[in-house]
Amino acid sequence: MICSNCGRKLRSAVSREAGYGPVCYRKMFGTSLRSSRKESVSEVADTISYNILGQMTLEEYLQTDLE
Repeated sequence: MICSNCGRKLRSAVSREAGYGPVCYRKMFGTSLRSSRKESVSEVADTISYNILGQMTLEEYLQTDLE
């Protein structure tokens, strides 16, 4: 896999997942690749789900007739 910005070969798994090498990622997004990965992991852990009245579950939606 290659960097989406400069076309160099991506060596680390983190870089391949992001699609950018560490230098290009810092230039594009203004933060290091490692620190942004830690932030995204903590965001997922802090996600709150709400029970909204009338909201369908995925299973309920799949069982409805869409005619």
